[in-house]
Amino acid sequence: MLPVADVFAAVVSKDLMKNYFVDGASEDLSAGSTVRWRWNHYGENLVVVKSVDVNKRIELTIDSNQWDKTADESYDVAVVFEFEALDEDSTRLSISEEGWKTNAEGLKASHENCGGWMHMGTCLKAWMEHAIDLR
Repeated sequence: MLPVADVFAAVVSKDLMKNYFVDGASEDLSAGSTVRWRWNHYGENLVVVKSVDVNKRIELTIDSNQWDKTADESYDVAVVFEFEALDEDSTRLSISEEGWKTNAEGLKASHENCGGWMHMGTCLKAWMEHAIDLR
């Protein structure tokens, strides 16, 4: 990977994120904002940015129902991006979620999103290191 500042910028910037993850974003990720992410093949979803600690951590929430993961019930799920500088030219990005209900619907949603965040990280790495868009 690249320096932590470059990786962090690629995750918070609406313009950079369009190169590897979303097809559009309403604004950069900043604390207190509600950002609309758009995928041409999927639709739009909102993320609420709870906190941003530059080059270290981003905390979001997503609404289970608005993200089409629950049929009737709506509740917030926390998403955390953690950035760790391994050295001046290498970064570890960890993405985690918590808050899914442990019923069948919540477990299915958590597994689907796990794959989605893994895909985001893979696409980020391919784009940053090799200028390849895996989407």
